[in-house]
Amino acid sequence: MTTAFESLIQDVQSRLSAVFERKSDRNPGRLAIAEATKIPWSWIAVNTAKILSEYPTGLTKHVLLSILELNWERVFLKRYKGFDKNFSTIQTVYDSTQSETFLLEISVKRWESIQGTNIHHITVVDESSIREMDIYLHPKFSPWISYLDYEFFINRKMRILCPPKTNSPITNRYRDDTLARKHRIALIPPTEFLIFILNQFDKKFVQQEFPDKIRDISKANKVYNFWLKIIHVEIVTHVSTSASIDSKEKPKLSRTDIYLMDMTSENEAVILSLYDQQALISPMFKRNDYIGLYHPLIQDPRADIQETIFEYSSDTVIFLMPEKEAQEAGLAKINLTSMVYDEQNSSSDITKKDILKRDEEGFIDCESYLSRIFVKDLNYCMLNATLFGKVVGLANNNPYIDPNNANHKMDRYALRIADSTGTMDITLWEYAGRDSRKIRVGQYILLDKLVTSDKHESGNKRVWYVNGSVILGTKMYNISTLAGLLTSPEFRNIIPLWHGKETKRDHFQVEGTIIGWEFYLKTQEGFVLSSSNNKLATKADIDFRELSIGDRITAEAHLGCLKPHQKVNQKECEFCGCEIQKNEVVQVFRPKPAVADKLTTRFERGWEGWVEWILDDGTSTCKLYGGEESLLNVTAHHFKLMSHNSQINLLDSVIGISIICSLTGTSTSTYRMDQMTLLEPTQQECRDMLEIMGKK
Repeated sequence: MTTAFESLIQDVQSRLSAVFERKSDRNPGRLAIAEATKIPWSWIAVNTAKILSEYPTGLTKHVLLSILELNWERVFLKRYKGFDKNFSTIQTVYDSTQSETFLLEISVKRWESIQGTNIHHITVVDESSIREMDIYLHPKFSPWISYLDYEFFINRKMRILCPPKTNSPITNRYRDDTLARKHRIALIPPTEFLIFILNQFDKKFVQQEFPDKIRDISKANKVYNFWLKIIHVEIVTHVSTSASIDSKEKPKLSRTDIYLMDMTSENEAVILSLYDQQALISPMFKRNDYIGLYHPLIQDPRADIQETIFEYSSDTVIFLMPEKEAQEAGLAKINLTSMVYDEQNSSSDITKKDILKRDEEGFIDCESYLSRIFVKDLNYCMLNATLFGKVVGLANNNPYIDPNNANHKMDRYALRIADSTGTMDITLWEYAGRDSRKIRVGQYILLDKLVTSDKHESGNKRVWYVNGSVILGTKMYNISTLAGLLTSPEFRNIIPLWHGKETKRDHFQVEGTIIGWEFYLKTQEGFVLSSSNNKLATKADIDFRELSIGDRITAEAHLGCLKPHQKVNQKECEFCGCEIQKNEVVQVFRPKPAVADKLTTRFERGWEGWVEWILDDGTSTCKLYGGEESLLNVTAHHFKLMSHNSQINLLDSVIGISIICSLTGTSTSTYRMDQMTLLEPTQQECRDMLEIMGKK
């Protein structure tokens, strides 16, 4: 059964592709625009979920398409040019009035040496601006100007972290040759954050200048030059609280790691660590591109890892070659892993076909995969996988403790999701899994940038696992609680209640009116109080003077998961696997307990209760729980403080309210309301209301 979100993404993908197809038809000679028509399902799903979360009051389909069209143009241009982050232009440098840095891709136009120094003055341009810019080249790059009789530097592309300009050029006199150049052309001070861009015609240069291999590293004081492949660029920054304050060393307060591998078949990874301001150049790198690392500083492995560490020192120079150029030049890594994989499976009876071709390390990068990825499509060694499915299982936090270091503990959150093709267990590590504590079984979620592990031996089988972490960029969106899906009339998928019940839908949207409420206790089979009978419906002796309705249907909960406490003054949350601080306790309305929980706690906490609402849409009625704060327009804390009669009156005030809500089927006959919005009156209803008010 298709959810409202799936229908929306399917429609948006076809409409957005049609927009770019029309652009391609109007520009038949431009290959880039033709390529832009291939928009991945994962990109549309993730960006739509992000936009809907930013517009909880709703938006139209035209607005959504306009935002997505603009975003895709930017993203595609960056991918097509070979970088993923926001690069600026020379014009932006001219326009800037603040002290800020910019990432630029520029080309050398000409240069001249400053007499009596080792510094060169170069003039650069870019593809997007008509203006030139002057840069004082850092001395460590000077030897490369004269390399190969100056042929290497002519029209050489470079990427630079451009510092603030040192002058204030008069832009309206840019072409006035009578004015000194320093008064009309932007002048940039020396910076060591500059990278040379190589192309396929630099093959001889690479072979000559980067002969070393990782296995050649020794303890001897020697300089090395490596040709390496980028296998992962971290998108998070590690912050250190114990940085060195030695005056002889630069402080290392933050760090971004880039994982690299050389051209041998040994597949031994190394790490290039960029510290503090160096980390700002990490967006210049992209997975599967190649770099020439000239004179890196080699450090011993850190305590938490085994890989060799390279650092960007004052002598280090980096040369970058895009993946496509490396393949054309024959400098790319040979796909030995795929060869081994094919040989292993040639004698196998059962082979799971990959959705995409594997790269040189045997990975499948799903970022550009056009179709939706289902559970059945998952295989080992996949990157950037996006999954949409229903949560069918949640486990308590089960921290991983390093067997060699008991103090090194990592939070590990497991969940099981299902789609139409199967189920899959997923492990979310550390911060990537914190948000999973607030999702509930039965809800639909979208998980972006998951990875699958390599195959491992487990008994007589070879298995692999699905993981997500902040380092990988993993993000989770709870689709069932996206208010924008309900508040946007064009995105709704309202179905009759009778149809949802007859077809046993597990999640659907419905429009109806609250016609009553019922109050239940764990110790009673039926309801205790209801909107139709505010007197006790049973013979049980229930004293609301000792414990009011508010005392029974509200509870303290951990802010991290919003699950009611099981004990008085509970100090730890087993679900989140952490201690509960005083400022992490909130009051919530109790949900209807699961059957198992109701039986096990019936006598221990039989005084606990909950409220169920009765919804009527004209075709059928149903009972549901949840949404108390929205319907009552009061917090659980304030409801608890009210008198018994005031609580009854407030519950009665909900009767007659018309709502649109998303319902999730549970293991009981009662639905859970995951999201709701009040039904807006029609124009005629507004006119009638104004007419009545006018008569008064």
